[in-house]
Amino acid sequence: MASILQDPGSFRDPLSKVFVGDGTVVRAFTEMGASDIDKVWKKKSIQRALESGDLISSTIVEPASVGLGAPWVSAMTHPLVPFISYPYEWTFSMLQDAAMLQLKLTRAAVVDGVGVKDATPYNIQFIGSRAQFIDAGSFEVRKKGDPWYGYQQFCEMFLYPLMLQGYLGVGFQQMLRGSVNGISIDTMRKLLPSSLRHPRKGRLTHVVLHAAAQKRYADSNVDMKKQAAKSGLNAQVLDATMKKLESIVSSINLGDKTSTWSEYSERGHYIESSLDEKQKFVRDAVASAPRKQVWDIGCNDGIFSRIAAAHSDYVVAMDADPLVIDRLYNTLKAEKNEKILPLYVDLTDSGGGVGWRGQERPGIFNRGKPDIVMALAVIHHMAITFHVPLASQLDMFRDLTPELIIEMPHADDPMVRKLLTNKRDGIHDDFNLDEFERLLNERFTVKSKMLLSSGTRTIFHAVRKG
Repeated sequence: MASILQDPGSFRDPLSKVFVGDGTVVRAFTEMGASDIDKVWKKKSIQRALESGDLISSTIVEPASVGLGAPWVSAMTHPLVPFISYPYEWTFSMLQDAAMLQLKLTRAAVVDGVGVKDATPYNIQFIGSRAQFIDAGSFEVRKKGDPWYGYQQFCEMFLYPLMLQGYLGVGFQQMLRGSVNGISIDTMRKLLPSSLRHPRKGRLTHVVLHAAAQKRYADSNVDMKKQAAKSGLNAQVLDATMKKLESIVSSINLGDKTSTWSEYSERGHYIESSLDEKQKFVRDAVASAPRKQVWDIGCNDGIFSRIAAAHSDYVVAMDADPLVIDRLYNTLKAEKNEKILPLYVDLTDSGGGVGWRGQERPGIFNRGKPDIVMALAVIHHMAITFHVPLASQLDMFRDLTPELIIEMPHADDPMVRKLLTNKRDGIHDDFNLDEFERLLNERFTVKSKMLLSSGTRTIFHAVRKG
């Protein structure tokens, strides 16, 4: 058996840990953790979740068979998730669907006598457009009178971010990326004060009263478990609470209708022949070799992601516009597409890890090894709008992938001229085709290139040198 190493983000659960090897994911349990799983694993709620795919496929094995010894007394193996993503890379609809999955599994478990230890979106992954719960170690026997221990976490990491965007029109991604523990109760209380002109569904119960209760018990010595048991928190009460939460979560709407690039799918600056040429060029380049994983950076409506998906195992489709990605996600979900994972990623402000020591949730460049990257209609935005030099962009691509499909808009391209409108004359004179080709040829060997019919864009298929 190949050696496996503990995942750097797996340390918060004292009863189990996740190990990852070459093509293998193992969850190992201590004696106490194994006891929890043994008592609940055959319950109907868990077996139904496994059968439906809501819970990741799990095979119980002996630790020794996967190269583990003490203190691990039991283990499970799981299939590899094609690409690990985090909630700050999800869109509103993705987080909403993840919240509904968390509530669905927790409700089914509670009425089945099973407790779910926590309620964090980091326990959910998307397989393409399908949400799946991956923390098989979250389940334990529920004692009579036990509260829902994950309630506060659910509020801080699911409900409050959705409220932030749905009620206030503020994207949650930056706040979740800034705090691995989500949006605190006190912060949300200040963001949704009682002085708001229009009531917001769920604000009183899950923000105001929740904040007051936390403040009341923060410095007390009250045994909350005993208090919960006395208060009659039976399974029916908790199920009713979660049912109301489902109603609140499903009622929150994404208010944004348009964004900077949400109408870009019209591709008005392309003539039809240029778009056809570009599609054929991309198809030929991706299909020229077997591809396990393709990254489409600046994917917009996913037209080229779909082409890549037809010739590869999996596509990670990224864009810096969350509304664009939200639309793409909902389209893929309607199709039940599990080959394209849509993510909100702004490469000008991404890459670093977050959480404990910056390693708990690794940066995006440390979570996948694309066989080929597509950067179509994107480098001019990074170069002109955000002042990321072409050389720096190409260095990034060289470090990221062995093959690259990249589109270079010329200095006279309509979009380039538009981006330069309010820029000082002369500061982007190096953004031109000759300079780009010089920089590209220093790092890559160009296999093929094509001047599109528009006459203002050239597309390249290149292979990394060395």
